[in-house]
Amino acid sequence: MAKSKRITSIQADKKYQGLGNLFHIESPILGLATNLEDTKREPFHAFELYALPDLRYGWISIPKENVLSLVAINHNQLSSPINYLIGWLNNNLYIYDLERQNIEYQITLDDSINSAIFINDATVACLVSASNPLRVIFYKSAVQKSYNKNGTCLASFKGRLFIGENKVLHFSGASITDPSFTGDPFATENGGGYLILNYPQVSKICYLLPWEDMLYIFTDGGLYVLTVSLASNSPSTFYIIDTGINYDFSKAKILQAGNRLVIVSSVGMFYLSGMNLERIDWIVADQLSNLDFVKAGCGYYQGQGFLFVPYVFQDKTLVFSFEHGQFFYLPFKVANCVFTPSGKTYDFSQSNLRVLFADNSSYYKFQYMSVLHDYGQNRFKYIKEAWINGQGNFQVSFLYDNYGAFQSRFYSAVGPDLSTYRSSFGRKGYRVGIQIVSDDSGAFAFVNKINLRVHVLGPVNYFYYTG
Repeated sequence: MAKSKRITSIQADKKYQGLGNLFHIESPILGLATNLEDTKREPFHAFELYALPDLRYGWISIPKENVLSLVAINHNQLSSPINYLIGWLNNNLYIYDLERQNIEYQITLDDSINSAIFINDATVACLVSASNPLRVIFYKSAVQKSYNKNGTCLASFKGRLFIGENKVLHFSGASITDPSFTGDPFATENGGGYLILNYPQVSKICYLLPWEDMLYIFTDGGLYVLTVSLASNSPSTFYIIDTGINYDFSKAKILQAGNRLVIVSSVGMFYLSGMNLERIDWIVADQLSNLDFVKAGCGYYQGQGFLFVPYVFQDKTLVFSFEHGQFFYLPFKVANCVFTPSGKTYDFSQSNLRVLFADNSSYYKFQYMSVLHDYGQNRFKYIKEAWINGQGNFQVSFLYDNYGAFQSRFYSAVGPDLSTYRSSFGRKGYRVGIQIVSDDSGAFAFVNKINLRVHVLGPVNYFYYTG
């Protein structure tokens, strides 16, 4: 981000002496940043920005996705990166090898599946709608077991299976992963048991996530943490800590991307930092009510991780770059994304499984439209010139608010690399902005700065038009 005192400079131009001042604005592409540092959202928020930020603080084209022959499955995988994904469709259970892009295992159960996880690399646990709802499947040895344990969420932690059922946290002994064991792994004598979250604000456990050698318990009344003695792993050493974060997590989704834990909901997007929530969404706070947070996911491309949150009624996705702290849009809807250690990103929103950013010969169009801004000058103004640094063919339009009523897009040109665009006839407004759109090829390689020469008209000559 440019420093505040260097973003805007005012200079006298003898040619226009008596008409007003000529502004020279140099800014990053996100939202045409200005010298108004006290405006916390407008300078950094573009209305639309369909491009990927690269490591040079610029923007590159979005490669189109590839569709696989594998069916899109439901899953509750909260962590990325992963190699293997377990999911379900109705009563069919699947294990996908995402790196090799094939089905590692498939089985049809006797009723619809509600949730499924890996306990270890040879054992799967799932909850179904039938009697004895907990199923433990040793898929490498074709052994399946059923237990009368209900719940809404599952987690594998310290060699045990944990199940959240209302306010109760059930846990098994280590025998849950032994295919020859014939007893009840949740019985006390076998190392199992349960804990009750005796907090009046809690009625339901929503998510369970192993994190930083603890089990994080997200409930409809707040966040709690289960700690375990590393020496004994004995239930007598289990202890639940109240983090002090009082929040209804039934209306949120929890995602782990590498070493980051992210919480997304209709009231905000947060990093979980220690025992505190750090908000990251203030730039796009006005968009929260339009987003489908239940289908949020994580992706990866060119050395950086992304948070994806699709829109409910629009065919686009809001994206946050973890490395750059920037928001932008994808011009299509994605849902429940995960990514692999090699950087492959998968979308499960369509009837077929898709690999995002896979087609490097076909791209989505680059599209950018800045906010309209008055730059702290309560006078009419027009854009005299613009300099765009980019590669590929693109169209530039100058935007005006037309007395605060409408935007006017009146000027466009096409050209590669560093180019200058000048207005050919006069338009003006209190607030001005700029739009850039690539051609149909979408091969727009890089933009890092926009330079504008903005003429602010004097109080007497506010009807003046340039020729």
